[in-house]
Amino acid sequence: MEIDLERVQRALALFGSAMEEAQRIVRRGPSGAVRIHTDDRVIELPLTWAAAGLAAFALATMLTSLPVRREREEEPLGIG
Repeated sequence: MEIDLERVQRALALFGSAMEEAQRIVRRGPSGAVRIHTDDRVIELPLTWAAAGLAAFALATMLTSLPVRREREEEPLGIG
């Protein structure tokens, strides 16, 4: 296993700044709701929906990074 520490350090710095930005954008609202502020409106979701959306986003991110294996279909020989 090979680890490039400089790339890891840069990635962690970017991740940290992205998390700080996300904390400024997404705040917990009253009574278990999450308010998401956009440029022109505020979206309010139940906390469970927000957690499910975050889990789905994380799962989708992991699935897109996995290699895809495709079964090769055999071609007909054309012998009849």
